[in-house]
Amino acid sequence: MQRPTIRLSMASGIAAIGLAACDGAVMGEARAPLNAPSACVELPEGTYQFADGLIIPASGIPASDSAGQDQRTSPLQWAGRLQDDLRQGGYDWITIREREGIALIEGTASDEDAKLEGLEAATSAIENDQIAEDAVGVIVDAVRIEGDTAPVGAPVASLPASPSAAACTAAFEGVLNGRTLEFSASNTAISNETLPVAAALAGTALLCDQYQIEIGAHTDARGAESFNQRLSQTRANTIRDYLIEVGAASASLSAVGYGESQPIDTSETTEAYARNRRVEFSVSDAEPLVGDGDN
Repeated sequence: MQRPTIRLSMASGIAAIGLAACDGAVMGEARAPLNAPSACVELPEGTYQFADGLIIPASGIPASDSAGQDQRTSPLQWAGRLQDDLRQGGYDWITIREREGIALIEGTASDEDAKLEGLEAATSAIENDQIAEDAVGVIVDAVRIEGDTAPVGAPVASLPASPSAAACTAAFEGVLNGRTLEFSASNTAISNETLPVAAALAGTALLCDQYQIEIGAHTDARGAESFNQRLSQTRANTIRDYLIEVGAASASLSAVGYGESQPIDTSETTEAYARNRRVEFSVSDAEPLVGDGDN
């Protein structure tokens, strides 16, 4: 059965069964007898539906499929629900925040062991909850350790709503500051050891995919130039594929392998080689590309 829907806004008047103005508030007595005392309940701006005599936010109403069966939909506060469960389990310092398909795990741990234990518990809670799992593309570590440097996910957590291209570029740079991505032997997968870095990059891409994002991969100058070119392109493609897999818009992402052509340190030292082997993200507000493409 189709339930009636009401859109409330600050400027709208309300005229529906069981709703009336009452001293500047909105009444929520959908089935009250005519002679029953009135009660005024303030409703925030949004879309509401009637269900079983109650006025409920539309996002909290289960949808019905063609067979008339209720489909399982996300409750209003799945992150808060899991967070409460974790706190009851002793992780009272953990906060879970959802943004655009990202689960940000935040808080301040006393030490590295406590952080790893809390992250594992929170990650497990998300992955084992069907509603949370369906809502989340990537889980980002934004947990601080007392007296330590900012976590890998701090730049993602600090991005504002509708970030500028400059803010997105700074977030990518912040995630990669002092960190790197490692790859499998075939260079077709990101290593498990650096997946937290990849997840934070993915979180940034999800919040910034209204822009064009170029993934640039670079190598050092050792080896044949043609080999380095192919290697860098493979790695750039691998990162792009990962970002798309976790939900970033494919049309916003381009992958470019620069090989050894753009060194940042021309010294022939181990340190220089390490600096030149890098991944860089550049963000622009150019028009989105048409189609997926490989570059």
